[in-house]
Amino acid sequence: MTLVQSASQKRRVVQEDVTRSHFHGFTDTTLLESGALPIADIAELAMREGQCTNPLYRVHRWFARRLGSQFRSILTGLSLDADEANRFWDTFLGEVPLDGAVVLDPFVGGGTSLVEAMRCGAHVIGYDIDPVATFITRFELEAAAYDPESEEIAELCASIAAQLAPFHRTKVKGREYEVLHHFWVECRTCPSCGTTFEIHPHFQLASSKEKGIQWAFCKACHEVHELPIERKEIRCRCGTRTRIAQGTLNRGKVRCPACGDITGLADRGDSPTPPKWRLFAQEYIERNPGGVTRHFKKATKGDRIRYGKASRLLNEIEDSEGPFAPMREIPTDGRSDQRPIIHGFRRYRDLFNDRQLLHLTLHGKAIAAVDEPRARCILAMAFSEHLTTNCMYTAYAFGYRRVSPMFSIHSYRHITRPVEINPWLEGIGRGTFPNTLSKITKAVAFAKAPTELDPKGGRVPSKAGEHVYASEVSANPWQVLTGSSRASIRTKTSEDLAEIPDGTIDLILTDPPYFDNLSYSELSDFYLAWHQSLGEAEPPFDDPHLAAPIGENLALTSRADESTTVYRERLRRIFSECQRVLKRNGVFVFTYHHKHIAAWNAVGEALARSGFRCTAVLPLRGEGQGGLHSYDGTIKWDAIFVCRKDAQAPGGESCPVVVSRSAIADARRRADAYAKELGDKKRIGFREPDRLNLERAMIVASAVLGKADDESVPLHTALYRTRERGGS
Repeated sequence: MTLVQSASQKRRVVQEDVTRSHFHGFTDTTLLESGALPIADIAELAMREGQCTNPLYRVHRWFARRLGSQFRSILTGLSLDADEANRFWDTFLGEVPLDGAVVLDPFVGGGTSLVEAMRCGAHVIGYDIDPVATFITRFELEAAAYDPESEEIAELCASIAAQLAPFHRTKVKGREYEVLHHFWVECRTCPSCGTTFEIHPHFQLASSKEKGIQWAFCKACHEVHELPIERKEIRCRCGTRTRIAQGTLNRGKVRCPACGDITGLADRGDSPTPPKWRLFAQEYIERNPGGVTRHFKKATKGDRIRYGKASRLLNEIEDSEGPFAPMREIPTDGRSDQRPIIHGFRRYRDLFNDRQLLHLTLHGKAIAAVDEPRARCILAMAFSEHLTTNCMYTAYAFGYRRVSPMFSIHSYRHITRPVEINPWLEGIGRGTFPNTLSKITKAVAFAKAPTELDPKGGRVPSKAGEHVYASEVSANPWQVLTGSSRASIRTKTSEDLAEIPDGTIDLILTDPPYFDNLSYSELSDFYLAWHQSLGEAEPPFDDPHLAAPIGENLALTSRADESTTVYRERLRRIFSECQRVLKRNGVFVFTYHHKHIAAWNAVGEALARSGFRCTAVLPLRGEGQGGLHSYDGTIKWDAIFVCRKDAQAPGGESCPVVVSRSAIADARRRADAYAKELGDKKRIGFREPDRLNLERAMIVASAVLGKADDESVPLHTALYRTRERGGS
């Protein structure tokens, strides 16, 4: 069979190939659509997974990634009939029968949906506009084919580690030790009195509740003191008294210790320059037969000289060979958050000190020179992941005595006291390169011998078939549709799925961008700039001057009416394409949550006009136990939409989207019923924000094209009234 065919010939051949598959479609009434899933028990799994996710999903940070147990529960519910609730856990822990099914995700993100679908035997196709998302997902799908313990990787790491080791040592009483953490602080010159001072939120380095001690330092000489944890003040030998909690930074305001003048942290003038940093303390390790002990000390002149040597070596390399670190500027257009630009950072390389840049330059050049593609990909993946723990936006978690990576809160949080880690320590130190590489080793091992979360506790070996991962991910969906590849990933918008013929997809499983919750490409561009330096970015993003598609990404940067309209229309086009490529008896499932009515209205309008009808909406917990984004109003539960192709053609813009009054009342009743059932189980935390989110989802699911009359109201009116009722 030749691949040079007309579109109609392609369509016929694909349909014949799919027909020959042994996947026979979904039943008319699936268990998922019946709503009879063990929702509370699945939530318990979700909370456990939030504490320790599948190793594949720890390989590289992605933003707002859904849980694997959530998607596997959806797939299990789809594979069973409505009256087979008693078979749910046996199927979940066994073989979910999706062999031969073709699953599409038009918003692939971190790849969880496709990884879980492939583990059930499906063939998968994914699209995402963001090149970092597709880079991560390809690796996850191919993971079983990699060897992170190859000799080539080990030799490269040993060579770079040896070159960098001398720059991460310190002397204490004439003896040399390895440094674990270097502590830096931002310095500012007071605009009123001209005094240059350090911006400290407080004068504590670390603490241990278990031992009842803290390590704090003198604000004048930086001498580190080990004190009882309840101690409030340091009386240093230099004669200075330091109130430990009274730093020069409080709630975004900086106070000059000399004149008391107060300025905003972001008040840096019209042309801000990158912050000036001072090395003031270190945490070093002492190796002995009993293990490793950790100690704090003030930074000395010798420590700063050692840093200066690293800086000079970096300059020599860049003068003779040119810079390896990305030189392009951080994009300013279309941003939702002006950080880190407002703090003086113009280029991504500004987010690193010279010693970090030396490490990344030597290491990156060595990786780029590796000939074997898969060894280079492993090294590039680990390099990319450990960027956020090796930059000047890396914080220190005082109570845990470890680094807190950049993007821990999915944004550029300015850090006035960053911590620099020794990047080549092994076994100790969060985010070092050997420890990041170890995460990949565990992920590959998991891919080769996967396990499932057991509702009774622990994990059990997976009973999935042997070929649950792709040996090589194709860039062409046609290869998946013809059966010559198990997986395909494309970096492009899903508004045009021309490569996929009508009616060829069995299941669409996705997690669309949540309106304005997160500017994915705004953050991922940080990684992309380094992928370009490594030579790992795919065309057209291999151009080092080209940024990630911040403006083209579906996620909004504002809630202006124009932006909301664009979001709604683009989502409608994607949903309409999904409707076109889905088989007549196929199923479309997506997860969603948002607290803003405009987001729900946009989803409802797009869904009603795309030719789908919702057959079910149910809640599944989408997050673990907590996190940096959690607060009283946080929505923890996703609404799961299950949709089928409607017999009617997709509607146009002229016909309004309405909801019947009876459907509104029914949505409130059903959401209340779930709230009562799940809210009684305090541990899984179904709260008022989750109930309101579910009610709005059920209203959206009931929206149809029609005309407002005595029996129905416009969708936006129905949604607005839920806000008026609040938590009553």
